[in-house]
Amino acid sequence: MYNHPLKRSCNFMKQKLKVILILAGVIVVFTGLLALNLFANRIPQNPTGTVGNTAGNLYNGGYFCEDSDGRVFFSNSYDNGTLYVMNVDESEVEKLSSNTVKSINTGGDYLYYYMSDSSASTGLGFVRRIIGVYRSDKDGKDAKTLSRNPAATLLLVDNYLYVQSIPDNGGIHFLKLSIDGEEETVLSTDKIYPASVYNGRIYYNDNANSHFLYQWDTNTDATALVVKYNMWNPIRQGDYIYFMDILENYRLCRYNLNEDIIEVLTTNRVDSYNITDQYIYYQKSSETQPGLMRINLDGSEEVMIAEGVYNNINTTSYYVYFQEFGNTVTTYRVAHGNTEVSEFFAASNAVTISE
Repeated sequence: MYNHPLKRSCNFMKQKLKVILILAGVIVVFTGLLALNLFANRIPQNPTGTVGNTAGNLYNGGYFCEDSDGRVFFSNSYDNGTLYVMNVDESEVEKLSSNTVKSINTGGDYLYYYMSDSSASTGLGFVRRIIGVYRSDKDGKDAKTLSRNPAATLLLVDNYLYVQSIPDNGGIHFLKLSIDGEEETVLSTDKIYPASVYNGRIYYNDNANSHFLYQWDTNTDATALVVKYNMWNPIRQGDYIYFMDILENYRLCRYNLNEDIIEVLTTNRVDSYNITDQYIYYQKSSETQPGLMRINLDGSEEVMIAEGVYNNINTTSYYVYFQEFGNTVTTYRVAHGNTEVSEFFAASNAVTISE
């Protein structure tokens, strides 16, 4: 049978068009799936003003972290420092992960923490864990490595983590990590300890030379001198900077930013401290009568909570948690405004249940 050239040409064009349409469809489907995958894996931005943990907790290891829903994420000392969660009243304690964690931060739907051990028990022996900065869901799942550098601490401010990092090749780096893990920037090689942030500015003492107070603007990544005074572990709260006075035997003071004056809160030598909206808890250093002390924000009404030497003072809106120096397992707690100390049995009992 004879096929007219025009007819053959039309058939060829139809087949070509069919192939083009199929290819176009495949491209559309592939593009859609890619876009859907990117959207599903996108990390939502945190609202402006997001801060991952309190300064006092981070100065004390960041072992406890309370979120806006009243849930407390903590490193359970009775279970090798692994990640747990509970309500602020210590009910519904649950193990989230076998990772040993510290410097816990929370923001949005995620947790951020430093995993500090290189191995963990699995019931079948041991599995290698990579130390570093991690992000996970609040149920402890889908942990993602953001940085594999060893870190002293980390602080979440809005959509970035500010990290005092200790690279394998030595030295100190002040890092800025995006919460999606796509950006890692070395901001400074100065020994900046990010813990206290107020209105987007990180307050820190210069560790290299003077110990003067500086602020790091997280919007511009620029630093500026605040006051020429030797401070240690500064915490900004309202119009005050609370700090340990290096020149005067590490007594606890506060600096009034508006009036440019320093107020002495206690003349006791202080080893460490933490601060809430109402109280300051500090470890009194003394050869004869050391103890965990509580004072009001203005230094009044000093009370001894527990006699002895304690550290790792962490706070939630209900309790203050602390450990006896040299004992990394047993944790004690006391309710705010109270002096009745008891062991953190909710945490130890949860280990038995999880086993």
